[in-house]
Amino acid sequence: MVNALSGLRELRKAKGLSSKELAQQVGVATSAIWAYENGTKQIPEDHAERLAAFFDIPAEKLLAE
Repeated sequence: MVNALSGLRELRKAKGLSSKELAQQVGVATSAIWAYENGTKQIPEDHAERLAAFFDIPAEKLLAE
């Protein structure tokens, strides 16, 4: 699991989005975004792909480590 998900928080904040706004944009639960960012839940591949497409980065960056 990515320490990445602190990277997710940085990506989200760089776009000026709240967790809720990001969740709505990519079609996942707000609680999932929170859990990924805090490292309490491993990000599933399908969510990583949605997030990667939204941020225009390779999904591997979210799944790595």
